[in-house]
Order: sequence, then structure tokens, then C-alpha cells
Amino acid sequence: MGNFNIQQFREVAVFCLLDNNLPMELLARPSFREMISLANPEAEAALWVSPRSVATYAMRLFQYMQPQIVCALSEAASKIHISFDGWTTKGGKRGFFGVVAHFANASGVIQDLPIALPHLAGSHTGDAIADTIKKTLQEYSIGSDKLGYFVLDNAANNDTAVSSLAHAYDFNAAHRRLRCGPHTLNLIGQAIIFGSNQEAYNNNNDEQLQTEEVYMQEWRQEGPLGVLIDVINHIKTPQQHEIFRSFQTAANTELPARERLHVLEPVKPVVTRWNSYYAAFKRATQLQAAYNSYAEHYINALSLEDRRACQRGNKLPEAPSWMRSTGLTAADWAVITEYQDCLEPLKLATEKLEGRGKAGKYGAIYETIPVFEYVLGALEARTRSYEQVDFNPPDAPEDHLFVNLRAAWSKANDYYNKLDRSPAYYAATCLHPYYKYYCENSWVDKPEWLTSANAGFLQLWQSYKPQRTRPPSQTTAKPRHGGIDDVIGALVRRNKAQVEAAHDDEYERWRTQEPEWTSEQYLSDGHPVKYWIQLRSKYPCLSQFAIDILTIPASSCDCERLFSELGDLLEPRRRALGSELLAALQLVRSWRRAGFDGLYNNGDDEDKWSDVKDEEIVQQYDIEGWSTTP
Repeated sequence: MGNFNIQQFREVAVFCLLDNNLPMELLARPSFREMISLANPEAEAALWVSPRSVATYAMRLFQYMQPQIVCALSEAASKIHISFDGWTTKGGKRGFFGVVAHFANASGVIQDLPIALPHLAGSHTGDAIADTIKKTLQEYSIGSDKLGYFVLDNAANNDTAVSSLAHAYDFNAAHRRLRCGPHTLNLIGQAIIFGSNQEAYNNNNDEQLQTEEVYMQEWRQEGPLGVLIDVINHIKTPQQHEIFRSFQTAANTELPARERLHVLEPVKPVVTRWNSYYAAFKRATQLQAAYNSYAEHYINALSLEDRRACQRGNKLPEAPSWMRSTGLTAADWAVITEYQDCLEPLKLATEKLEGRGKAGKYGAIYETIPVFEYVLGALEARTRSYEQVDFNPPDAPEDHLFVNLRAAWSKANDYYNKLDRSPAYYAATCLHPYYKYYCENSWVDKPEWLTSANAGFLQLWQSYKPQRTRPPSQTTAKPRHGGIDDVIGALVRRNKAQVEAAHDDEYERWRTQEPEWTSEQYLSDGHPVKYWIQLRSKYPCLSQFAIDILTIPASSCDCERLFSELGDLLEPRRRALGSELLAALQLVRSWRRAGFDGLYNNGDDEDKWSDVKDEEIVQQYDIEGWSTTP
């Protein structure tokens, strides 16, 4: 017991609270302290007895770890790219603004690191957002020379914010303001499910357009998707879940043993997330027999109640509309399956753009052009299959999916066209060793696209190329006199100056001399940033250009993950904590997971980090004013 380290134990105790979302006052509970005392009385004596002491220690951890983050950012091998977003707690009482820095360290490992979670009061205008970001950049010593690109959702106030930041940091706002790919995929998915574009009706008559919109609205509510969603949402009490499980069990008994499923819970869709609808449809088709039996159970029960009410002359009992329908027919399930198939490409695209992956292959900007061309191609193929269908005869299929696919394609095409606003998308594709020829091959029938994209690429590349002074190039003079062979022969040899210029251009050398990756390299251990770090000595300027561009994320999803964890941190019994403490707790947790050292793990002497007394921290952060107990 003599080697017990108080500070190490305290640090581990705080991290245990954070990692498991446990309340701070747990350390003061008699039962918890009794358990620790049985293991080691010294450990029990080392535990704080008040939540205020835990809060003070957490802020000490934050103060100690923040300079490590500043140092990591200053030593980054790439520019520092920023994503940010806002989030409001349940009930709307508090709003937070998450800021995440994206960069590569000297080893080429990509870091997606939360650096700020300020409490944002008042209107979330573009100027207010810009002021918040400026303060964060200053706090972490991110100047214009290290500041990279901004990856944000499509909100208009983000456009204003980046414009304001561009004025302060002297950059081209249109070039640096990038859009979150998965956010757009979400809008495309919602368009497939719900439809939202009047142009998709392909009807120029205003009166007929309004009629078609009414029909579509009715179909959304009363069609197969609306009925299925209503049935799913009806399963919300323990009794209803038990009934649904019983129908699953009954359906399983009728299947061969190898086809039987474990009892599964229904997946409920979230209005703002198309992928939750995809998951709900997929689970529903798995449990089709159980859903049919569940719906039939309530439809039959209500039918009996309706007959009794009519016989007695009473008002019909209130009930959801689906209970007075025929339920879900085989044709309805075919429609649901068709929608699921239409959403499948979006699921694959989202997986490509959302996650960095352990090897750092996915979730980066170089995936954006190939992924959205894949999505557009999939939507076009689906739409073409309906183009020759006559939807007017009474027995013709409904045009709901055709209309929605057109709306989804329009949404995807609008985003795809906006990629032209920044040359970073094209540059990232060209500088990736697997995708280096992708655009050249994909746009072979669109030479004007390549011309425009190459011009933007060269403009970016010019800012990295060394500025060398050259003697005037020697042009080949056209001979005016001499024999026919002399005149022609003088112009058949390649211009020496052009040969030297091409050889000096690192990009041209890399593009023509370095082999592209095979699909096996890309899918196995291919890591584009580490690839370019290894080529630094051969292509010093181009490698820096590539590292800066290839570290840009394709999405701002890390902000959403940050908010999800912050929401977990608020539970249980933490809703009374001060906003500054909540932010510090979440940041400390994120930094530790990213591999940064705490007080003890860094090996510093206790006296070094205890120069600042607890009373000073309490006063600095007004910890006495925080409510740290439930």
C-alpha cells in the first residue's frame, strides 16, 4: 500500500466518471466510498467529498491539457481545417456551439479533434458565429498561415460566417467554404421518401400542379409508407411491444429452422434522418409477417368495435386511420421494398463520406466527386426505368416514386454543381493516388468541365509552387529562307524550354511517373496522407499541397458526434451543471481518447502542475456559482 499514488488515482477516478457518464456526486456516496475503502483505505481517503472539488479538478485537467492541443495544432503537418455547428439541449434551455479541428500530425495520422464548446446565447447570425470562431482560432493560435478549409452544413448563416472570416483572415470565401456531403445525402434521402420539389411533377399547369401536390400529400399519409410508419409508431408501450413479440414468435414457428430470426425490436424512424427510415424499412421487411399480424390484430378488433357502435347508434371510437384500412398488402410491401432499394445507394454513399475509418481512407474530401457521381448515376438509372410508363390509365401504377426520384435527383444535381465553386474537390481527387485519373476518365465527353477544373487546380497549385526566376525562354524561330526540308525540319523537334518546364513541375512529374494505386492497395492499407509524407523528399512542394488538401473531411459529422456525447454527458442528473464545466468535461474526455496526456500520465512533478491553487480556479471559473449537485 505504500506505493499508492493519490494524484494518479484521482485522475483515473475523474476519467472513469467521464467515460461512463456517471454523476460527480457518485464519489461522495457512502456506499461507493465503502466499496473503495474495502479495497484500499488510502484510496477512499483520496476521494473528494464534494462535487465542487471534482469540478475544480476537472477544470485543472482542462487547463493542463489545453496547451498540449495548442502545441499539436502548431506542429500539424497540414493546414487546420474547421467544422462547426450549433446544438440546443432538450427543452431549448441551453445552446452550445461545437468547433472541431481536422489535421494530420507529423506521422500522417489524421486527427479530428474538438477544440471548443462555447455556450452560444442570442441569435445565431453569421456575424455572431464568425466572432465565436475568431475567438476560438485566437485561443488555439491558429493564424491565417495554418488556417485551412471550413466544412459546414448548408445553412445560410454559415455562408455569412465564412465571408466574415475570409475578410479577417484574407482568403477566398467561395474556395474555402465547403459543404457537408452527408447533410446533402440526408436531404436527398428525404426527397426520395417524401418528395419536395414541384418541378419533379413535370407539369406546367398551375392548377394541375396543385392537384398533383394534394394527391402526393395524401399518398404520403395514406400510402404504404405512411401506413407502415403509423403501425411502427403505434408500438410504444410495454404491452404493445409484448404483443408484437408474440407475433414474431408465431411467425418464426412457421419458418424452417435455418430461416428463423431472433426476436427483434422495431426500428422507429426519426423525422430528420432519412437513414432511420431506411433502417425502419429494412427491419420491417425482415419482420413482414409479424407486422401484418400485428396490424390485422388491431384492424379486426376495431372492426368489431365499429360494428357494435353502429348497432347501438353510437359514435365510432377514435382510432388511427390505418386501423380502418386493409393493412399492408403484398403490393404495399413491394412498394416498401422498392423504396428501400432506392435508398440503398445513399446508405453506401453515407458510409463513404461520414467515417474516417481506422486507416484514414474514408470520410475525406477526395471521396466527394466519385460518391456523388455514383449517387447521380443510381438515381438516373432508377428514374429512366419509369420514363416510358404511362401513369394515366386507371390500372396504371402510381407515379409517387417517379416523382420523388426526380426530386431527389434535382437535389443531388444542385449539390454536385456547387462543387465547382471550390477547386479543392477536384484537387483532392487528382492528388489521390487511386483517384488521380478518375475525373479525366469520368468526364471524357465533357472537355469543358476538365478545362475549367484544371484552371482552378492550377490556381491552387501555383500558391505552393516555388517562385523561380528564369531566363527568357528560347522560342524556336521560324526560318524564312532555305529549302523545304530546312523550313519544316526546324519545327519538328520539341521545344527545349517546354521540356525543362514540364520536368520542373512536380505535379506533372508525379502524374506521369508515379503509378496509380490498384484497388487492392486502396482497399487494404492505402493511406494517402502517409503516402505523400513518404514522397516529401521527391516532391517537396506538391506533397505539402496534397497533404493540406487530402486532410479536409467530407463532412461535419464530428460536430454531431460531439453533441451526441455531450447529450450523454448531461445524463444522468447533470442538467444543473454549468455550461463551462460541461464543455470542459467533454473536451477533456475527447482529448484523452485522442491520446493526449492527463496530469499524471505526462510524468510531471506534482509541484509543477499544482502551482495554481484550487481557490484560484474556483474564482477564475466562478465554480461557486455553478450548481454542481442534482
